[in-house]
Amino acid sequence: MMSRLWVMNADCEAELAVWPAAYRRIPTIARRNRALAPALLWLAEPGDALLVDRPWEPRLEARAAEAGVELLAGDEAGVSTRRRLEPWGWTPSAVADGVRFGAIVDGPPIDVVRRVSSKLFSHELERDLGVGIDRSSVVDSMESLASALAAACPGAEDKWVVKSPFGFAARERVLGRGPKADDRSGTWAARRFAAGERLIVEPWLDVVREYGVPIIVNADGDVDVVGFSDLQTNRAGAATGYWIGRPIAPGIVAELTRVAILVGRRLAATGYTGPAGIDALEHTGGLRPLVEINARWTMGHVAVAVGRTLPSGSFYRPGES
Repeated sequence: MMSRLWVMNADCEAELAVWPAAYRRIPTIARRNRALAPALLWLAEPGDALLVDRPWEPRLEARAAEAGVELLAGDEAGVSTRRRLEPWGWTPSAVADGVRFGAIVDGPPIDVVRRVSSKLFSHELERDLGVGIDRSSVVDSMESLASALAAACPGAEDKWVVKSPFGFAARERVLGRGPKADDRSGTWAARRFAAGERLIVEPWLDVVREYGVPIIVNADGDVDVVGFSDLQTNRAGAATGYWIGRPIAPGIVAELTRVAILVGRRLAATGYTGPAGIDALEHTGGLRPLVEINARWTMGHVAVAVGRTLPSGSFYRPGES
């Protein structure tokens, strides 16, 4: 296998959201990418390289040396590598990094990546596969939002979530209760409608357990299910880490696998190949095997790789690797 040049751009969905307009990475996001870059060492192979801004902590240098991975600084000039570009997610800025470092750039078209990364795509696919949840809908105006919330959550204590198509890591969404949006949520939605966005409305499910299903979509259309990650989140749904080695019921494994393969085949038919992750959850009413699709590497891929090394019962927190 050709060696790879790894690039951590965990803000790839934010860049895709504004494409084809220019994307400006703010300093806090750049620091977050730098903090998460060491997680890529779990996926890298000897001979690969990792692009990460200086200063390099001694622990990172030691881990990279142990893994046989070369570290390259993002501000270096004149460095050329014939490795194949392997970004966290395919975006124009990642491609530019690859070109700047002389990497081989052979990713899927950006317009395809953007399409399949949208929650609108996964929402439609849920329905096509017959695994969507009741009372979810897509809205494009304050009037349609009001109708959707009234239908989805008629009770005063019924919880709901409204999502932007390119939100990630519990960002770009609002939570609420009852049949109406409050002022804060309404203002948030109105701004997005004014920008031409459509939003997804869903009743909030009482979660029992959350899963990640990392896959690889091959050029011939075959789909490799890499494994299953045991995602842990806080009360707002933001990820806190992953348990290693906790058993999953065989029936759930079978259904997650079935749906993951169907999702991967649809991605291939759409023109996307490479890594992807499927978010799924078990709730008090059953199993939702497709919550959304991440058309990129995911922390689920990393967690499965971690699980090959750490003992069962360990807890892995991205950013502490």
